[in-house]
Amino acid sequence: MTNQHVSLSINFHGVGVHPASWKLVPDRNATWLFQAQLDVARIAHEGVFDALWLPDLPMAITPPEHAPLHISDPQLLMAAIAASVPDIGVVPTVSSSYTEPYTVARNIATLNNISGGRAGVNVIASYHARIAQNYGQQQVADYAERYRRADEYFNLLGQLIDSFVLTPGWDDPDLLIDPEGRREIAYEGEFFQVRGPLPSPRHASGRPLFSTAGGSEHAIDLAVRHADVLYAALVDRNAAAAFVADIRNRVRLQGRPEGALKVVPGIVPILGSTMQEAARRLEQLTELLGESPDPVLRVAKLLNIPSADLHPDRPLTEAQLAMPSPDFTRPLGFFRSITDVARSGNLTVRQLGQEFQLGGGHKIVVGTPDTVASTISDWYRSGAADGFVLHLQDLPRDARDFVDHVIPLLRREGIYPDRYAPGSLRQRLGIPETNILGSTGPQATAA
Repeated sequence: MTNQHVSLSINFHGVGVHPASWKLVPDRNATWLFQAQLDVARIAHEGVFDALWLPDLPMAITPPEHAPLHISDPQLLMAAIAASVPDIGVVPTVSSSYTEPYTVARNIATLNNISGGRAGVNVIASYHARIAQNYGQQQVADYAERYRRADEYFNLLGQLIDSFVLTPGWDDPDLLIDPEGRREIAYEGEFFQVRGPLPSPRHASGRPLFSTAGGSEHAIDLAVRHADVLYAALVDRNAAAAFVADIRNRVRLQGRPEGALKVVPGIVPILGSTMQEAARRLEQLTELLGESPDPVLRVAKLLNIPSADLHPDRPLTEAQLAMPSPDFTRPLGFFRSITDVARSGNLTVRQLGQEFQLGGGHKIVVGTPDTVASTISDWYRSGAADGFVLHLQDLPRDARDFVDHVIPLLRREGIYPDRYAPGSLRQRLGIPETNILGSTGPQATAA
């Protein structure tokens, strides 16, 4: 089974991903209000978006002049959205570095039941030292350890969610559930020791959607082994097509079926009714960035380059665009995306800092609805993406404009549905039902 349409989701960030988005809405307090997020979810539902993706960095370091991006607990917020808006998928992000798989498996199994099979979970290996300090650790584990833990975490999530399955048609007069449907897993690993089973039964449609993000070898290997969706930063279509082809080959070599792993890059549409209007919109959004934080300091921090070696109005050198030093802890996929943007546009340090603030390392498309729709169609038809996650600067305005002006063009192209298909989120995305690999941990036993 394969999905026959380009998948679209929204990166679900407050009143927009722009640092000054709070200045663009009538009520500055909308940043904190559930109603504002509910309004965006309803617009996305009107546009037949597959899902809302809620990223998370559990820390509060945003400067006071910027709109904070990670306010609400993702699992709680998505439960509220799922109970209020039908059809659309809900995908909260969790950190494999600082949460326990038993708790998250129980929460996501519950969310999948609440939503009728519309839930997913985006598992990331956290890299930020401030997050580590919020959870009682003084430093971030190295790449290899973070991803060993994430691999074990994913494996446990699957085993736990599968540990309690209701038997269809069970009607024993003395037993509420089939004892064979609930099993201990007795897992013993490097990072986790979990007995199980869950008290929450798996939804009748099967597992929730499993996702991860990144472009490093560690992240790709994790996705190929465990995920249904890989969320990546890809800015060049030809490079993206090669990336997707490589992913599909790795999935095949892993023994998973065709279509088992979808690749969805981020995209940042800047819309205008004409090219001139779109360019003015980009100029306005760039001006709103100002010089805070200093673009030199921003690029220095992003790429782990001493700020004294950077000039705001000169491009980076090839040596500075080379692979980062061994002590670099940020996602390598974003490093490559940022350096690709710097090379392709020959951007100055100032321009690169502004580009990252607007796009976060994702592809920025400035133009008319036809420009944006053509880009999405071109990437999808050429095999460079199975779908996109939209990063919108100003919410709900940008969501409204996209649904009103871009979605009809995608439908005219024949690559986007006009209504929700029945079934779970996994089924709508065309994830094969056989996409449940055998456990690499101990065999589960009957409870």
